[in-house]
Amino acid sequence: MQSDWEPIRKRVSCRAYQDRPLEPARIAQLQDKIQELNAASGLHFQLIVSETAGKPAVKLLAAMFHGSPNVCAALVGGEDCISGEKVGYYGEKLVLYATALGLGTCWVAGTFDRKSIHPDIGPGEKLWDVVPIGYALETVPARQKMIRKSIRSRDRKPEEFLESDLPLAQLPMWVQKGVEAVRLGPSAVNQQPVNIRFRNGTISARIWKKGHGLEYNDLGIAKCQFEAGAYAYGVTGHWDFGDGAVFHVSKVVSGGED
Repeated sequence: MQSDWEPIRKRVSCRAYQDRPLEPARIAQLQDKIQELNAASGLHFQLIVSETAGKPAVKLLAAMFHGSPNVCAALVGGEDCISGEKVGYYGEKLVLYATALGLGTCWVAGTFDRKSIHPDIGPGEKLWDVVPIGYALETVPARQKMIRKSIRSRDRKPEEFLESDLPLAQLPMWVQKGVEAVRLGPSAVNQQPVNIRFRNGTISARIWKKGHGLEYNDLGIAKCQFEAGAYAYGVTGHWDFGDGAVFHVSKVVSGGED
């Protein structure tokens, strides 16, 4: 298993894309990753590729985005809360993979035209989110800079993502690394309504603000980020699914990445 710490550090919510289609080799890599994630999760993620020049894979809201790439991931899964959490967890694995390939991504739950995209949706399934995937503009337009600044979480302190019976500085370094990864993570609802709890040595994740179901996407995203942050510091483990569920440590190795 390769550490995702560098993609976690590099990833931003990309709202400005180049007018440059993805190469077939990149598309094939993303397709393979989606197949791997679907096999592991039972979800129904799909890569949507537009072969028509100038036609995006999904129409994004022009007020929020500059440009629309020719590739996006349609995050399809069951309609229940646990499926929503799995969409967040495995969707973030896809986002970090795309970031490692040098691509820009953004979690988009509502600011896109649902009539512009036609994924295969089976009985009991729904389209939770889309993730546009493309090359980011090197110079971000002023409007998109303002949007990113208004919703960014990287200015928040790590302590704001933690509920603990000990100060953050007194927790194991791998826990601190996991909380930092949560802070650096994206949010399907732009609010990051999930905290990491540390009580009597037990770690859990809690939704502190309920909404319209998309907070379960954010629960999965936060768990993926924490797990990757812990792994970067030499700790492997896994989460149970569910609001308030715990993290199980399987191996601890001293040291880690900066």
